Amino acid sequence: MTNPGVLDLSAMKKRAKVQFTILIVEDNPTDVELMLHALEEADLKPLGGEFEMEVRATAEGALALLKERPVDLVLTDMMLPAMDGLDLVSRIQTIDPNLPVLVVTRMNAVSMAVDAMRRGAFDYVLKPVNAKDLGMRLHRAIRISEILRRHAVYEQQDRQQVEANSLVGVSASFDRIMQHIQEAARVHSTVLITGETGTGKGMIARAIHQQSPERDRPFQVIDCTTVPEGMMESELFGHVRGAFTGAIADKPGLIELANGGSVFLDEIGELPLLLQAKLLRVLEDNEVRPVGGTRVRRVDMRFIAATNKDLEESVRAGTFRRDLYYRLAVLSIPVPPLCHRREDIPVIARHLLLRLGREMGRSHYHFDEAALEVLSSYAWPGNGRELRNLVERVVMLAPTDTITAQDVRALLPREAAKDLTPHDPNLCALPYAEAKERAIEEFTTTYLRTKLAQCDGVITKAAESSGIPRQHFSLLMKRFLGSSGSEDI
Repeated sequence: MTNPGVLDLSAMKKRAKVQFTILIVEDNPTDVELMLHALEEADLKPLGGEFEMEVRATAEGALALLKERPVDLVLTDMMLPAMDGLDLVSRIQTIDPNLPVLVVTRMNAVSMAVDAMRRGAFDYVLKPVNAKDLGMRLHRAIRISEILRRHAVYEQQDRQQVEANSLVGVSASFDRIMQHIQEAARVHSTVLITGETGTGKGMIARAIHQQSPERDRPFQVIDCTTVPEGMMESELFGHVRGAFTGAIADKPGLIELANGGSVFLDEIGELPLLLQAKLLRVLEDNEVRPVGGTRVRRVDMRFIAATNKDLEESVRAGTFRRDLYYRLAVLSIPVPPLCHRREDIPVIARHLLLRLGREMGRSHYHFDEAALEVLSSYAWPGNGRELRNLVERVVMLAPTDTITAQDVRALLPREAAKDLTPHDPNLCALPYAEAKERAIEEFTTTYLRTKLAQCDGVITKAAESSGIPRQHFSLLMKRFLGSSGSEDI
């Protein structure tokens, strides 16, 4: 023992990749050995791979470890020197409320264990520890913890996106999106959000939930691309004990956990056909049947789905159910890519700069006009997500408070930066203001002619494709092309 508060188990640790760490807090060496033996006998294979155990003899030592590295589960005795198990449970709750804690107690102290559960402990185990009972409780605790952690991560990501990216804009397309959000929030109908990756579909789903009467109820995010197909049914609908190998206890699905609130099905186009049929039954009947179960469970929530696929094309290809598509698309919100609403780019960029600058202690940073012009001229194939990434990097790397066009170009893809650089070498011989005006004139003239050619001369269509109000587009044509262009067809 190298430290009075730490038992050295380095010789016992496996060198394979560790997926789960169990922290044992126990000051009695005999009880430590009994717990270790019970853990070795418990069937932990369904947890997936190897696991390791850390032992601390005091609550203080356990808290120090939790501040140094992540732990998946805590197994603590109630009777500890100095700080006892009750206080340890309370302290762990302040560090990580989703970390499952199992308290170990004797039969004559069950009331203390119940008190610990009131303070946030997940379960209790009686001494002497039974390997089978311990294994069952470990599986249940870790499984629930995984769900809570995943939900917490999604909520944090959503909060960060809402706060950092926010739904800001000035274009007609943005106004339509905000109108759709308000309409969807007032009703309980299903919503389908479509658009390219990075356009903010998740933010729109979150905004609908936050503006709805169910704003204080759960908002459950299910990413159909991240869960393995073999686990998706159990993740969505839950399972009962004994439904398959490793199902040692009943587990509610993510849909059931959102009861009363909203379920956001991200990238719904990736859901396998078999599960599409089962999801359709949930939408139609408001009932969930867990895997292996014989009874249904009533649920009541709103479904919001999003996809970057053309679901109508998927229906024609036979990879997406027609009836599910129509059931999801009661309200549809199309989200145009950022390059189709260029008016929004300076607004979003300034907003991101303000938010990210504050986070990094650089709240005085600002874009100059030339930098905003470069941002507005870039195509942004990664949409808002790419824009946020660039603003975050430019805040970290810009040498002064004023972010210039050169700062922006340095972080754009090489070919894009080259395309956004003035090609006329004579521009550099002119004063900055005059060179800038001429470069803008050349760019705008080329852009308007190209856009009109792409849209067969139809002004309304060209304006919509550009993300510019028709009246403004016509004014630009008069100024830079010398005419009002062709009449709409």
